[in-house]
Amino acid sequence: MSASTSLKAATTLGGALLLALGLSVQTASAGIPTVRWDATDTVADVVGAHAWGATGPGPVGDTYTVTVNIKDTKADSHGARVNIRAASADGSVTLVSVSASGEGVTAADSFTLWGPVTVQECLTEQGVDYVCGEPYRIV
Repeated sequence: MSASTSLKAATTLGGALLLALGLSVQTASAGIPTVRWDATDTVADVVGAHAWGATGPGPVGDTYTVTVNIKDTKADSHGARVNIRAASADGSVTLVSVSASGEGVTAADSFTLWGPVTVQECLTEQGVDYVCGEPYRIV
C-alpha cells in the first residue's frame, strides 16, 4: 500500500470515527431539551427593553449554553441591556451583558456558563445601567 493510499485510508477512518463520536454525543444530548426563556412580565422586566433566549446543555460537565437576545423597544435616549449572572467553577460570580441601542435594534450572543443563571433587563444612559429589573433565574 502506498503512503498516499495509507493516508487516505487513515483520513477516511478518522472521519468515520469523528462522525460516530459526533452522532453519539448528539444522541446523548438529545434527551436534554433546550428551554426557552423570556423576561417579559417577570421581576426582571423593564419598559423599553425586551430580553429573551434559550438554555441548553453546555459542552462541559454541569455547564449550560445560554443564548441571549435583547431588543431596545422604545424611541428614547436610553439603550437596552440584559445582564446575565452565573456561578463560576471557583465559586465566584460571572457577569456578562448584551446591549442594543436605538428603537427596534436587537443584539444577540451566546455564552457557556455554570448554573444557577439569572437575567436582568436594564435601560442604559450613555452606556451605563440607568434602571434595572430584579434578577430572574432562568437555570
